[in-house]
Amino acid sequence: MVRWIDGFYGGLIAGGTSALFYAVVAVAWLHDTTPAGFFARIAQGLPAFHTAPESFALAALGALVYAVLAAGFGIVYASLARRLPSMWQAPTSVLWGLFYGLLVWWAINDVLAPVSGAVVDLPLWEGLVGTVIFYGVVLSELTTLAHRRETTGLAP
Repeated sequence: MVRWIDGFYGGLIAGGTSALFYAVVAVAWLHDTTPAGFFARIAQGLPAFHTAPESFALAALGALVYAVLAAGFGIVYASLARRLPSMWQAPTSVLWGLFYGLLVWWAINDVLAPVSGAVVDLPLWEGLVGTVIFYGVVLSELTTLAHRRETTGLAP
């Protein structure tokens, strides 16, 4: 059985992994933004902060929003995995992770961003790789590990 808390922690860890990917690509490699600027852009997606200038407080709010979304999508994945054993069984878990990462990317870019009035300026390839591989697949494999840990009696 997969618990919701596994999805919560898995979502946070996968969110950290995808944020690290964005930091390496957008900040260190492409020099498109700064770490604070990346998270500030997320907070600027909220309607009340569309025109807010980049600041440390805005970056902190963006990091919080990023973590809440990552954890929320992780809980949804764990809830689905409770009903679909193939989501926590290798090798199908990788396929579910790819599919779920694509679904999360679509939900954020084609649903949440337009509804909030946010402007997505991330290159398509960067958003897809960061969300599908570094969030979706990481989340699916963390869920598989959590299930395996629970079935072997190592869970608290």
